[in-house]
Amino acid sequence: MAVIGRWPRAIFYDSKTTLFDWAWTWSEASAQLIKKYNAPLSVEEFRETWVRLFEGFHRRTAFYGYTPVTELVREALLTLYKIHGIPGVPDDVEAYLSLQSQVRLFPEVEAALTEQQEKGVKILIYSDVETRLLDLYVSKFKKFKPDFVGTTEQSGVHKPNPRTYTWVLRRTGLEPRDVIYCAAPMFDIQGAIAYGLVTAWLRRAEGRLAKETHAAAGVPADFEIETLHDMTAIIAANRRR
Repeated sequence: MAVIGRWPRAIFYDSKTTLFDWAWTWSEASAQLIKKYNAPLSVEEFRETWVRLFEGFHRRTAFYGYTPVTELVREALLTLYKIHGIPGVPDDVEAYLSLQSQVRLFPEVEAALTEQQEKGVKILIYSDVETRLLDLYVSKFKKFKPDFVGTTEQSGVHKPNPRTYTWVLRRTGLEPRDVIYCAAPMFDIQGAIAYGLVTAWLRRAEGRLAKETHAAAGVPADFEIETLHDMTAIIAANRRR
């Protein structure tokens, strides 16, 4: 890869599963709802059905108007109830929402992002969750402050629609050639590649599904990393050139 000047100028981060350990909330909410309705499902069965339905509804939003992620989670839950004959209600989504304030950073995140920022790289955090939820997650940083935080609620369009990446870059004064896009979900990586961004795939376990869902697929990322400290090393190597 040709490097021009002091590249990269910024790291464009996905939030959930990449920076914040969001996945466990699905298992905990599933356990609560099974108990509430005495549902004849294991936590794994309930969670897997709920997550897969959510993912399908979520992908649909890229081609239509913006829909709050909470509504997609609710829609998936109600569909699960219908499939399994569970007499649940729309307000049951609160079992999921009530856990969001407990979402934590992955262990290496704050130290790695701080070091990257100290190397002169801007840190951008962008998410499909509603702004109020991302604000909850970002509040978990002890000292680190990202250079930009944004959501699809603010842009009005979901990933991987190209308009969502353009919205972030315009607000940060950056061009696609200035940044690396880093994410754990392969879906996010493929969308960023299609948009023309250099990408780094963080091989972090999904956690919501029993089987690995992030196996390499489609066009490979420019970099594959195991932790965000590996991203720091990439930055250091390139900015020395």
